Amino acid sequence: MTKIMIKEMDLTEDDIADLIKKIYPHKKYHLTYCVQKFPEKIGLLGEHYTLNTTLKDLENKEKVHKTFFVKCFPEIQEQAELADGVGAFKKEIFIYELFEKFKQHSLKLISSCTPLLFDCRYNKYLILENLGASLYEGIDKMRFLEYNEVLIVIQQLAKLHASSIVYEEEMSKKLENIYNLFDEYREELEESFFNDREGFINHAGVNASIRGVLGEISLFNFEEKLASGKQFLDVAKTMLYKVYDLVKPSTKYRNVITHGDLWATNFLIKYDEKNEPVDCKFVDFQCSRYVPPAQDVLSFIYLTTSREFREKHLYQLLGLYYNYLDKNLKSNGVLTDSIINFPDFLDSCEEQKIFAIIQTAIYFPLILINSSCIESYLKDKDLHKKALFEDRTHLILVHKDKDRAYTKRLKDSILDLKRICEYI
Repeated sequence: MTKIMIKEMDLTEDDIADLIKKIYPHKKYHLTYCVQKFPEKIGLLGEHYTLNTTLKDLENKEKVHKTFFVKCFPEIQEQAELADGVGAFKKEIFIYELFEKFKQHSLKLISSCTPLLFDCRYNKYLILENLGASLYEGIDKMRFLEYNEVLIVIQQLAKLHASSIVYEEEMSKKLENIYNLFDEYREELEESFFNDREGFINHAGVNASIRGVLGEISLFNFEEKLASGKQFLDVAKTMLYKVYDLVKPSTKYRNVITHGDLWATNFLIKYDEKNEPVDCKFVDFQCSRYVPPAQDVLSFIYLTTSREFREKHLYQLLGLYYNYLDKNLKSNGVLTDSIINFPDFLDSCEEQKIFAIIQTAIYFPLILINSSCIESYLKDKDLHKKALFEDRTHLILVHKDKDRAYTKRLKDSILDLKRICEYI
């Protein structure tokens, strides 16, 4: 075997050998491999690698090449402590295990929108299908999506959400009683980001994010008073802290297993020879939750499109998503109206639009910073603590005059926040 290039990985030579044995149990081969780290950081709670393997058949001398995507536990101590404290890897492994259960009832739905998981170790690594080898592409986080790209993503979201509903409906029939996933997996589905449980490790992170958003109101010279006469800062603060309730299962609308974190790095799109999007798959399920499907749809649209795009297309896209959901449910013997009718779906969208606006405002000051800058913040203990757990206002001060696109997207997120604050 070749030596692993990345010494700090939790993945060992024995792990790789066991992985290949699991995939090719009856072959006799000589295995060589190499591991390469991604050149840019693509997520805050993990390290990402490509594992390339070559199997030389000892009988016919033919070679088989197989490549994998590997996500490892964070190297940086503070990030590792956060990942462990919020249960990020535990949540993601559980979600992939849940998808295996979904496949028993809706194989085509869930398999068509998620990668295969080959192996995993708690708080060590996940080894997944390398979507890049099948020509799926990541999205530049600073680029707004085009209409056809948005359309392909919401088509796939409808499949993800439908698989959850189909599973629950099938289990309800089997048990002859109403079944829902949260009742069975309450602990596993505990919120891993916006959690208001006493002592939860990310309280400081959420507070730091909210301080940063409130700081933008002053930094970007927004008027202190709303049209209602109320103080913008006071209303915004109240609005931002509603996030803790919005991530809890709804008592009014049907809940599903959602992705929960649909910004640009967490889905990949496949394009045809004319550069038209033809498929999409979702990755990174560390923030999955059990909430109305509208939360994923609205969050995705707000995180990846412009205000002008949303003004023009938002409600048309919501209608199309519902049609896709309806089609997927009906093809699996479930009547959509019995789950959530269209008027109720639109009502849930208005509720979840608030979450999408809050999430976008909270995310953007950090995630839209250049990847190399983010990495430098994470590696500097003092900067890391200040940026992630105290107040993110200084991040905005450092970067707002260097990057016009960054500044505009932050300002637009505050404009969206201001719009919903006007109605309070």
